[in-house]
Amino acid sequence: MKYKEEIHELQWNRDMHYALGFSKLWCRAVGVWPWQRNETSSIVRSGLFFTIQIAAAVSLMERLFVHGNCGSMPNFIEALTGITVFMVTAMKILLPCLQQEQMRHIIQSAMEDWSTVSDARSRQIMSQYAFWGRLAYSIQITAAFIIVLEMTVSRLPKFIIETTENSSLSARNLILGPPCWIPVTMPTSSYLLHYYLIFFSVWGAVLIYPGCDAFMFNAALHICGQFEILNSSIEKITDEDGHLNQRLRIRESLKRHNKLLTLGNQLNDMANLIIFSELLSNGFLICVSGIAVLANIKNGSVNNDDINFGIRIYVWYMELFMYTYVGEKLCDQAEKFQNAVYNCSWYNMSASSAKDIKFIMMRNHSFCYLTAGGIFVMNYEAFKDITRIMFSCFSVLKLVLE
Repeated sequence: MKYKEEIHELQWNRDMHYALGFSKLWCRAVGVWPWQRNETSSIVRSGLFFTIQIAAAVSLMERLFVHGNCGSMPNFIEALTGITVFMVTAMKILLPCLQQEQMRHIIQSAMEDWSTVSDARSRQIMSQYAFWGRLAYSIQITAAFIIVLEMTVSRLPKFIIETTENSSLSARNLILGPPCWIPVTMPTSSYLLHYYLIFFSVWGAVLIYPGCDAFMFNAALHICGQFEILNSSIEKITDEDGHLNQRLRIRESLKRHNKLLTLGNQLNDMANLIIFSELLSNGFLICVSGIAVLANIKNGSVNNDDINFGIRIYVWYMELFMYTYVGEKLCDQAEKFQNAVYNCSWYNMSASSAKDIKFIMMRNHSFCYLTAGGIFVMNYEAFKDITRIMFSCFSVLKLVLE
């Protein structure tokens, strides 16, 4: 029996790889994988990740309040970036942990779909959506890895001697923030503690920050694929199927449609606060990173930091686009179900089957949406408005920080 359970778990792990891509790493990191229910190790791991992110944000804020903006503008903006990223990362750990049952239901539903669907066309549709999900995550995690690798390699813990005309000053490297935040009189142990706290936090953020987005993105794409399969199957219902077969297929389609609507609503309930926090944080980070690049260009000190800031802008902007894209796709596939029902041969069916079709059309006014905090719907129109607002905020912040 134990051997069969292990084989079954291996099969589900394989199916999960196709269904949700590499975001399984994030699921395991925050302890929401189906087989981690109430496991001590998963609770400790998620608690450790959360504590490190909060501690790093508090440490940077404490340095900011005590020493202020004593360095260059790019260093100050990097500190603001770190505080924002760590706080949002902590939220991406906490919220899924509070909604574990919903997450497990979505994950297990995806596993069951991959385990039960045997039709070649259906698996092709699912593989196509899964491929785009894995590709988006691979690009995001690669870009985030490059950002953090450049920051940590170029800013290893060491003393730097800065010589001026009148004196020589000893400063210390920091991953985030200006070197003047660490006084020369600070003990080496305290300096290294602060440094490695930020070090482990940024590497933890590399896994969790894009990992959470990848899970939401892949889950929404999987639901889109299931809607497309459902739309294709209901269009194949003809008057040649026979009355009983028609009623059976219509009933199955109705149950499947209801299940997909439920999954879409669960995903929105779980993701809407995360999406809202990302809209605020990513919009702010894109603006201040652009200001840092302009400040370096104005000072004539263009270097690797500007490339790093450019990659950050790409990562945060693409995350916003991912949510708007998948929100548009999810709503579009849900709306296509109405056309699919209308395009079936309902006019040649029996009166009872036609009434069932009419009932489906009447209840199809409920669609799937991804929303930001339940305030507005994420779609292409929202992406256009977000971009316009970011440019307006960029102009304001530029005047404030200069």
